[in-house]
Amino acid sequence: MLRKSLIVLIFFGCFGISCEKEDPFFVFQIDESLERIVNKFYEEAEQRGFILQKSNLIVEFAETLEDDSCGLCTRPNRKKEIQRIVQISQTETCWGGLSSLNKETLLFHELGHCLLNRDHDDALFPSGAPKSIMATVLDGPYQACVYVFGGSENVEKCNFSVRRGYYLDELFGINAGFVPDWGK
Repeated sequence: MLRKSLIVLIFFGCFGISCEKEDPFFVFQIDESLERIVNKFYEEAEQRGFILQKSNLIVEFAETLEDDSCGLCTRPNRKKEIQRIVQISQTETCWGGLSSLNKETLLFHELGHCLLNRDHDDALFPSGAPKSIMATVLDGPYQACVYVFGGSENVEKCNFSVRRGYYLDELFGINAGFVPDWGK
């Protein structure tokens, strides 16, 4: 009797081992024209102590996206078996007409969803500027003023590209709660 039980136990033990679920096959594929910005994201992450694996990510252009969105991240919701995909709309208003810094912002926002599991954050500083690059509406947190009146000091006040360091630190969770001078 003991011998039969032992044989049954060994059989089911071997059966369980042979039926292990295989790891899904993930692709790492970046559209050539987006590769520079994606690599910059990985560099910025590493500078802030994040070592992100270059696996399970597809970054590509799409003609249009649902709800006229400019970017979309498909990511797992507690399911590890899902390929992460970032799609960027090629429309003129979403990509074609953006400055290089705002293109970076759009792509970093979507990579924040896909690689950092960040959700939208629509909180604003007292100045009205978004607190996060993860804001739902990205009218370019670095967008320069449309009309500048006065001298060079007003032109300098209108250069919002100086905000980049803050937004990247915030994206990677550094200086939480910090309010920069331009946010007051």
